[in-house]
Amino acid sequence: IWHGHRVPVWYRGEEIQIGVEPKEDGWIQDEDTLDTWFSSGIWTFSTLGWPDDTDDFKTYHPTNLLETGHDILFFWVARMILMTEFALGTVPFKTIYLHGLVRDAQGRKMSKSLGNNLDPLDITAKFGADAARMALVVGNTPGTDLRIAEDKIKAYKLFANKLWNISRFVLENTQGADRNAAYTENDAALRAALSALLTDVTKDIEEYRVYMAAEKLYHYAWHELADKILEESKPIFAGVDTAAKASRASLLLFLLTATIKALHPFMPFITEEIWQSLPTKDAELLMVATWPSASAVE
Repeated sequence: IWHGHRVPVWYRGEEIQIGVEPKEDGWIQDEDTLDTWFSSGIWTFSTLGWPDDTDDFKTYHPTNLLETGHDILFFWVARMILMTEFALGTVPFKTIYLHGLVRDAQGRKMSKSLGNNLDPLDITAKFGADAARMALVVGNTPGTDLRIAEDKIKAYKLFANKLWNISRFVLENTQGADRNAAYTENDAALRAALSALLTDVTKDIEEYRVYMAAEKLYHYAWHELADKILEESKPIFAGVDTAAKASRASLLLFLLTATIKALHPFMPFITEEIWQSLPTKDAELLMVATWPSASAVE
């Protein structure tokens, strides 16, 4: 068994054949293999059925974006470009997004010898996949290394709990609400503020500032929606002004829907669970729902 691409060289006595396997008998192929970066270098097209002109190849090659670590820029990325240009006469991707290394809380590279690795399965079991994802995204600016520790991951587990509590409050106080109710002046301003944030976040994502988008949504959900808007809503729902209550119920459904839609790429599990609890939605699964625009979310 050979693990990798065998060197394309054949021997017969003192004769040597390079490149294509000879048709005659008696030739023996070299038992050595090319290094792993050779097979990795043709990954973008060899996995899509090449050299056959398959539907997958026509659909997915070249791709839009390659996301990888800066430490393998020359080992892998440059070789993919060279190999694809040689074999196909084109480049394999249009944009390259480089992230840094994930380091421990002391800034040390994670390694078996130091025993400072974080097992993804253990982390997921302890804090949830959503918390791990957010911890890896927020603060992870391109080209710089990211320090991570369990305390940071735990903080985003608490954020997931906060999202759940937000959704419970909204759904319990908006049963039978008219989503087209007229807004009060204050509620219209709150909706406009989120719409402006959605425009900002969408631009961040389109320009690959995903770390900024995630952090902005985190601060909005916790410090604006939960700490201010929901607290302000309690006396409104306890009051006697029916127009104000109808306005606030409609607003909260809008804010909740927009927020979980925007957070879904970062925290897919908790947001999908909340999505399934909404009274009305534009898709069965949040993954295929429309992206929240500044003008409408429903």
